Amino acid sequence: MVLLVSAAVLLAGCASEGVVEDSVDEGEQPTTPTATAFPDWTGVAHNNATVNASQFVNATYMAYFSAPWCAHCESTLDAYDQVLPAGQIAVFSMESREEYGNMSEWHSRTEESLNRTIDRPFMVHPELAKAVDVKSIPHAVFVNAQGYVFHVEVGKETNQTYIRSLWDLTASAHFDEAEGWNHQVNFNED
Repeated sequence: MVLLVSAAVLLAGCASEGVVEDSVDEGEQPTTPTATAFPDWTGVAHNNATVNASQFVNATYMAYFSAPWCAHCESTLDAYDQVLPAGQIAVFSMESREEYGNMSEWHSRTEESLNRTIDRPFMVHPELAKAVDVKSIPHAVFVNAQGYVFHVEVGKETNQTYIRSLWDLTASAHFDEAEGWNHQVNFNED
């Protein structure tokens, strides 16, 4: 019995008549590069202004996901706010619970905590957070002027030089359907 099992194991790869080939089928086309479009969205900001994706057409921006209860997220928002140009950040709460739904209160508390004015729209948008797969916060999505997600930064980030580099890369990023991105984020944070 032991000899039969041993022979079966040794000859297992020889039992079929098929031939394994490493070559690519001549009819196959190479895969084309892809980019993910940031979802269309509309929200009501802390000041009751309607803000939507169409306001960022042909503009680079960052979608910043957080929650009113996230105290460690404030230093990250502070760093992004100090680096990115006016009108280029949309702040979204991924929190769906009603007790955290007052965006005016969250905005005021953030300004008070940072001891300065934050002129960015704060909006409740758990559906958008789900659509872009936000699982932990802070979660920053850098969107290029074509509306494609260029880079996602998850976690606390306060290095303004690094943030500036990401922003500059995103602002100059262009996606071509045949060639892909004109450049990638390929540096390490110091």
